[in-house]
Amino acid sequence: MKVKFLTAIWGARYIDEFARISLPSYLAPGNLPFVAAETDLEVVILTSAGGDAHFNALPIMARLKSLCSVRFIFIDDLIATGNYGVTLTLAYARGIMDSGTDQTNTHFVFMNSDFVLADGSLRTLIAKLRQGHPCVMAPSLRASAETTMPALGEALTDRGQVLAMPPRAMVQLAFDNLHPTVIGKTVTQEFVSCSTHNQIYWQVDDSTLLARHYLIFMLAIRPEVPMGPVNSYCDYGFVPELVPSGAFSIIDDSDEFFMLELQPASQERQFLRCGRTDVAEISAELSQWTTKEHRKFAEADIVFRTGECPPQLPALQAQARSFMQELQSNLETPAKDHVDHYYWVSGVQAWILLKFRGETPILPPEIAPADNQAAGESAIPPQEPPQRVQTSPRRRRDPFRWYSSLIGGVKRSIGVIPDVPVWHHLWLDSRLLLDWVKSRSAAPSRLLLLCDEFSPLSASLPKHLPMEVLRFSAPLGSRTPPIVQLLDPEFDGSSLAADTYDHILIHIRRAEVLSLRKVLALAERHAHPQSTISVFIEHRDAELDGSNFSFELAQYADIILPSDWIGYRLEALFAGGKWKRRLRILERKLYPQLWPPALRRLPNIVLGASLWVIIAALTALHNLTARKASSFCPDYCTSVLLSLSRDRPSAEPGR
Repeated sequence: MKVKFLTAIWGARYIDEFARISLPSYLAPGNLPFVAAETDLEVVILTSAGGDAHFNALPIMARLKSLCSVRFIFIDDLIATGNYGVTLTLAYARGIMDSGTDQTNTHFVFMNSDFVLADGSLRTLIAKLRQGHPCVMAPSLRASAETTMPALGEALTDRGQVLAMPPRAMVQLAFDNLHPTVIGKTVTQEFVSCSTHNQIYWQVDDSTLLARHYLIFMLAIRPEVPMGPVNSYCDYGFVPELVPSGAFSIIDDSDEFFMLELQPASQERQFLRCGRTDVAEISAELSQWTTKEHRKFAEADIVFRTGECPPQLPALQAQARSFMQELQSNLETPAKDHVDHYYWVSGVQAWILLKFRGETPILPPEIAPADNQAAGESAIPPQEPPQRVQTSPRRRRDPFRWYSSLIGGVKRSIGVIPDVPVWHHLWLDSRLLLDWVKSRSAAPSRLLLLCDEFSPLSASLPKHLPMEVLRFSAPLGSRTPPIVQLLDPEFDGSSLAADTYDHILIHIRRAEVLSLRKVLALAERHAHPQSTISVFIEHRDAELDGSNFSFELAQYADIILPSDWIGYRLEALFAGGKWKRRLRILERKLYPQLWPPALRRLPNIVLGASLWVIIAALTALHNLTARKASSFCPDYCTSVLLSLSRDRPSAEPGR
């Protein structure tokens, strides 16, 4: 069997990263060494001029060359900075066409430079090829490169030249560091969603993830016809163009083949937002780009697991099948044609502009200092601090003491969250907490509130239900996760049973949200396996912030959720919305008209008070209309109640 192993990698930094982690995984005993012993193997590296010298200077290359023939093909004319997808497709095509008339007698194995293989993966591939499959597809599972690569580096052996990690161990590493887009594409959780669903995932238990892949990697192809002109991306067009019979096989069990895909955690974060999605939204998105091949690929179940298949897997597969049948039936027909797909056409247009009109972006020029500015001086002269005018206090009778008392009485009557009147801007947020209280009061249970030292819930919630309060200190305004310190050191749990609390509520503000994982770890110390941990995340004064918290909070999903989140049932309810925000902004604009009181301001006060009554009435009307909390997140959400429990998740979101 003639096998050509194609990989495209260029640039000194990326070559070094490839040689440090990916290539050692290919040199595991069950991968390239097995392929070299069983087949006529040639490794073809598609790189830029000078890349061959860089590769050959690496010690690991001597090990690779001892196994098989290694050859370089230069692709400088294909490289356009900023358009990786087009370059990669054209490079793979060049690697295939390099075989000339022998293309149809060769098995081409494709391997992206950011893929890491579990030991034994290529052994499975060769077995598939020997069965006569002209095309073998294989899924990859994304993990955040920043947190995954150090662990992979520690697993290297043989002077750093071999990474022989078993499939289940590598899957566990991926589960512990799943990319945020994988979280967003998991339809059994309601906290965060992704606007692209080229893959769809279902939680089975803490050791198993079920998947369907519309976009799946063409791992190996033995062309039935020679390569013609490239008319689509490789993962869109190579299969129908090279295998017109449409025959393919999918490796669907990570125990047989596992391919870890390393991506920066920031990659495609812009596609995330809070809240769950539904079948109609996913269908509408997939209808825009999927080909008939994509839809065919998505009919196969794919299982990623760290142990034996759990007994509930068949039941969840049946539910997932029902979900997919509904989704597929909603897809627009006919499917998109892979030939000159508009993604490819726009990609080639961008590639041409980058390639022939300059490859480096034009950066804005630096602002030079003024000519008359002395060296070392600040560009903006320091301002003198304003002089405070000292006035002697005068005692006089305040004719508006009644007004001040009225304003004070109104403030006292408002109360604090969750005990606010229906016209208050925090009423919808309060409903999340009051619904939580109502659900917990149905059965006797022990409750714990975890909150910071300034949380009003420590005083208000115990009035509704008996609960213990554990306070922590977390510095506000920090962009990095702060160290959570208990303010009640005597409450360390040492004198309490591990299963003391049935329900734990955590109150976190927006400024503290990056510390949530630490607080969750603290909560788990006082929870038994059947406990429910709820998190009330609040963005107080959201109207003063121009950003959309519904998108911002989703960016932190992989940071704030526990690393073993796939073992939890994640349910979320949201409060907020554009109308809530607009009414609150109008209310804030009225405050300057109501205070301070003076005779000359009396018309403004009367007008402001009248308008405030109208805004309060409109707020009450909006609150009553939107009082039913939903797992669909509105724009500009102001709070979310996230619940984590060990109940088995349903394969049908929101049902």
